[in-house]
Amino acid sequence: MSQENVKVVREAWEASARHDNEAIFPLYDADVEIQGPFGLSDRVFRGLTGVQEFWRDWLASWGEFESDVEEWIDAGDDVIAVMHVWGQGKRSGVPVETRQSHVWTLRGGKLWRLRVYDTKDEALQAVGREE
Repeated sequence: MSQENVKVVREAWEASARHDNEAIFPLYDADVEIQGPFGLSDRVFRGLTGVQEFWRDWLASWGEFESDVEEWIDAGDDVIAVMHVWGQGKRSGVPVETRQSHVWTLRGGKLWRLRVYDTKDEALQAVGREE
C-alpha cells in the first residue's frame, strides 16, 4: 500500500507543477489539512477551500517560484518529499533558496494532511523514523 501512497503524492505534485486543478483536486481527502511553511506556519488550512486559500496566499508572496523533489521517502501512511525550493520575493525582489521536507499523510488513498519541516531529519522524526 505504501508504494501506492508515494504514487499518489507524486501524481499530485506533478499536477500541481502543471497547475492542473482538475487532476489534483480529486486526489485530496475532503477533510484535507495543510500546515503552511514560513509566514503561513501559524495557520492550518482545512478542506478543499482551504487548499485553494493556501496556494493563493503562498503564491501571492512570490514573483517567481520553483520547486523540485530531490527524494521521495516511503514511510507507510506518510510520504516525505525532500524539496529544493527557490524563487524571488514579489515585493522585495530578494532571491530565496532553501530545502524543506513535506510530509504528506494519506487516508483512504487520498491526501489528508501536509506538514512542512525545515529539514529531512525533522520530517523523519515526525513519522517515527531516523536516517
